[in-house]
Amino acid sequence: MNADQIIVLIVLAGAMTCWIAELVPLGLTGISLVAILGLSGAIDASKALQAFSSPAVVLVGALYVLSAALIRTGVVAALEDRLIRLGAGSEKRVLIAATLATALVSGLLNNTSVVVLMLPLLLGAARRLKIPPSRLLMPVSFAAILGGMLTLIGTSTNVLVANLARDRLTIGFFDFLPFGAAFLIVGLAYLWLVAPRLLPSRPTISSVTHGEAFEYVTELLVRDDSRGLGLTRHGFEQEAGGDLRVLQHLRGEEALGVVADTDHEQPRLAPGDVIVVRATPEFVVRLCRQYRFAALPDATEPGTMPQAHGTTFAEIVITPVSPLVGQSLASVGLFRTFGVIALALLRRGAHLRRGIVDVALRAGDVILVHGAPEKVEGLRGRPGFLLLIGVDERIVLHGRAPMAIGIAILFVAGAASGMFSLPLLAVAVAVACIATGCLAPRLALREINWNVLGLLAGAVTLGAALQETHLARAIAGGIVDVTEDLGPAWVLAAIYLMTSIATEIVSNAGAAALMVPIALEAAQRIHAPEKAFALAVAFAASASFATPVGYQTNAFILGPGGYRFTDFVRVGLPLQVLLWLFASLLLPYSFGFL
Repeated sequence: MNADQIIVLIVLAGAMTCWIAELVPLGLTGISLVAILGLSGAIDASKALQAFSSPAVVLVGALYVLSAALIRTGVVAALEDRLIRLGAGSEKRVLIAATLATALVSGLLNNTSVVVLMLPLLLGAARRLKIPPSRLLMPVSFAAILGGMLTLIGTSTNVLVANLARDRLTIGFFDFLPFGAAFLIVGLAYLWLVAPRLLPSRPTISSVTHGEAFEYVTELLVRDDSRGLGLTRHGFEQEAGGDLRVLQHLRGEEALGVVADTDHEQPRLAPGDVIVVRATPEFVVRLCRQYRFAALPDATEPGTMPQAHGTTFAEIVITPVSPLVGQSLASVGLFRTFGVIALALLRRGAHLRRGIVDVALRAGDVILVHGAPEKVEGLRGRPGFLLLIGVDERIVLHGRAPMAIGIAILFVAGAASGMFSLPLLAVAVAVACIATGCLAPRLALREINWNVLGLLAGAVTLGAALQETHLARAIAGGIVDVTEDLGPAWVLAAIYLMTSIATEIVSNAGAAALMVPIALEAAQRIHAPEKAFALAVAFAASASFATPVGYQTNAFILGPGGYRFTDFVRVGLPLQVLLWLFASLLLPYSFGFL
């Protein structure tokens, strides 16, 4: 193994560590890959910089603008809302209509944006049917992933795979369609027939707005004039009564009284202390008024004492393209800016129990807020987050919708004809969306997910480094040595399985960047069709169902759906295994080596 290969392996290990632990944003990790691999000499510096202008990055960036134009003009919302209303009346009909609509739209638009739009519609449908949102949101997220497999532009993963393989083969706009449609049929059958038996029926935070009790965890600041001064943790619980439980007593960065079993051994509440409590929202409001505590993270703002009457609770979810991503609740200042108090923060189905004041927000985080109804209503339509109450009742078609539809049709026709460079065509379409007023320039820039583009740039550079250093050839040789005697179909099955595991550990783009060079080398070594192996990687990298972190749509619906990590394992893992077996038969048979 030479020096360049060692450098690439070290960089790959570092990137995977960052992706798994989420130490830094995915986009920053991607850009760092470009810099490190270029400066180290593992890849030519000029070639590393070309990643930022690669067809994959340009095409995906432009498609964000087209997706935003169709969504902002109400085209997608009107279509999906009508389909959901056609299925109204039963959970099964809504499930079928919602998953089918999502899958079809996701074949041409960014699937994360489609799920963001579907979320409030599904919450409205769940309220009308009086069923938990957890019965609908996960199937719709999975349907968006399946729909993204239909065309080249259905997901950034397909675009990335085509870009990484472009020096050896051409993958056209509709080359994914026959296989993606077969995957979609199998996947939808599973979502309609099997998944409902496995999905949880679990209330979410928003149920407090409909009279249902729901406990949550939040931090309360002990003021100088608090009535609870001098009480121990246990003493406060007993005096307050109800179902209150004090989980932690914090003083600065220190957790006090963690191992103390008796009341007299525990420290007493002092000004500036923070207690982490679990109770119903209404009970915490009463505590704040009775004991003069302040609900964090807006406790430093004047007038942030929760009011017991004339107020309401609501939840907002941070969107993937939100400028709030990376900011803390303290810096956002919800009370200062919008007049509402942040009471709780949920991430990946769990309450953060410490440091919610300063924790950096992520896409998919859910914030429980409390305030006057008019203040809560004022959050609607604000950039960066989605208010999960009543959005389903505010869908309108704007006057620019026909123009947006016409631009989309021209784009699909031009892409299907093969007469134009797809990235350039997408850029022209993005410009047309702005020039015709379908999308304001400032909104166009805001709707582009720069984090994804940074990740794609890094993935392109990593793929090139794996090829140029011949590291991909060495890894592929090891895979072939183990499976070659069983036949080329087994080699493809092994490639698919490795990609499927990688996409759950890192990200879909990271898994594709790692596996495309390896898959092409393996196909060349056994003289099998390279396109079959490239498609296997594309489908496996997208088919991320077993965890909420492998795909952005899963992470986004985790909080609003009230899901736990194990819910994705129970519902998604069987689907992932099913599609692996299906692909291991379909692709070899279709390309003539089974």
